[in-house]
Amino acid sequence: MSKPQEKTPPLFGQPRNHKTLTEETLWRLRRDIISGTLPAGEKIKSEVIKQRYNVGTSPIREALFQLVTDGLVTADGQRGFRVAELREADLLDIADWRARLESEALRRSIEAATLDWEARAIAAFHRMKRFESDSRYRDMSEKEAADTWEEYHREFHFALYATCGSPWLLRFCELLIQHGERYRRAYIAYPRVAKAITQEHEALLEAALARDTERAVEILDKHIHHAANLALQHGMKRRPRPQAAARGKPVKRRGKTQSA
Repeated sequence: MSKPQEKTPPLFGQPRNHKTLTEETLWRLRRDIISGTLPAGEKIKSEVIKQRYNVGTSPIREALFQLVTDGLVTADGQRGFRVAELREADLLDIADWRARLESEALRRSIEAATLDWEARAIAAFHRMKRFESDSRYRDMSEKEAADTWEEYHREFHFALYATCGSPWLLRFCELLIQHGERYRRAYIAYPRVAKAITQEHEALLEAALARDTERAVEILDKHIHHAANLALQHGMKRRPRPQAAARGKPVKRRGKTQSA
């Protein structure tokens, strides 16, 4: 009789227990940057963060240096820290590397797939799709709708990658997905999710469950680039929050000038 499989650890991309104040501060700063609560280009004022999070200077500085490493914050010499700008070239680069790394994670995960993996992926997709069709979704504030949908969205993708067998690969995927989410939330209006995106998620799940690796990887690659292109298209119509747009460098996009 085969040995029962060990329980799957918490998925990457989901909130984790914080062992120190620095870890909690890091998580809160990261979420505020990704959600746009701290807009692109904005100077991060330690005194404001201290009051908002009720923490001291040391955890804030340690967290900010980690976010510099992650590319979400820039160190401005002796003048402190700023939230990293949003730029079209960066979004395209992020999408390219997301497609490469997540395709590898998906490929490995399908090869090592189990019934538990299937159940987790199906359940994650069901939660995401059910939420999208729930009338309460459209009654939420934009931030609440975005927070909730993005959580389900991350859960779905990492459920698919869960059996890839490489924590390092998942960490890199997680970082790139966070950056991709920041661009979506800056440019795309919630709560409506494009029907095509939902269809792509469903097709991706079906191919993965069928163990059709090449088909699943093809769908994932197109899905990631499609999402990035949607962000760019919406970005031409909807600028980031005024604080960020005012400081961003102009980027020429299809004959128009747009801050990215």
